[in-house]
Amino acid sequence: MKDLQEAAIAKLSERGVHRADIAEGTRTFLIEKYKDTIDDSVLIQAITRVLHKDEVADIILTALYLDEQAENMPDSQPLKARLQRDANGHNVDEILAIALTQQFSAAATVHYGLLDDLKPGLIGVINDKTDSINVYLDDILAALIASSAMLYLELKGGNTY
Repeated sequence: MKDLQEAAIAKLSERGVHRADIAEGTRTFLIEKYKDTIDDSVLIQAITRVLHKDEVADIILTALYLDEQAENMPDSQPLKARLQRDANGHNVDEILAIALTQQFSAAATVHYGLLDDLKPGLIGVINDKTDSINVYLDDILAALIASSAMLYLELKGGNTY
């Protein structure tokens, strides 16, 4: 299923999120949360494992497809206005992000919630864009960062915090 995973990675890049962005967000999160120095080779390994899981690729491709379809939706559709402003109550974006994090751990899901609330770095930049609809992309990025961070800790010998 390498084609599926590569398609998801390519679609993320097309929408402005690159592996380096996931790495930077994960590195920043880990340093701020756990005050550790980061082993970049383990960080890349964690991100690669997250991105190369079929279920993750499915969720990424589905979420980004929904963003693209929302952009192409006629302005007369009531849902488009809700998606343009990422309306409270339209929790489908959070549900997909949580489904992604649950592939890794409950801690990843909790940390996703924190990142979704705070919207640090590129997550906030994407959330605040007005020239495109990214109601799903910011949540997917937060979920990828949270999942990569928890997998990183696991690869380093477990979360001992």
